[in-house]
Amino acid sequence: MQIFRVIVRGRFGPLDPAQREGLVATAADHDLVSSGATFTAGGTLAYDGRIDFFSYRIEVRIGDDDADGPAAAREVAFERATAVAAADLERRGLTWRHLEPTGTNMADVWN
Repeated sequence: MQIFRVIVRGRFGPLDPAQREGLVATAADHDLVSSGATFTAGGTLAYDGRIDFFSYRIEVRIGDDDADGPAAAREVAFERATAVAAADLERRGLTWRHLEPTGTNMADVWN
């Protein structure tokens, strides 16, 4: 088992006034610093009051049978994290652009 902590960054797509108002109203709940954004399997959305850029903090667990080697595991983790972020944005009815994952295999940190 490998555990990755992945940050998926992106930009909001075009927003209608109601979407923008909703994001502004909940911005404090999604502030990276004050909300205590943590890495979760479902992803933790963070953005600021500018309502332009956002990020998700996602923990992805890769089983030994899911990938052949560290590079493949990283690729699978990034693909899964990007899919989690996209699914959450879709669920919220938000458009996006430029989803970009970066992350760390926690085994590299612990060793």
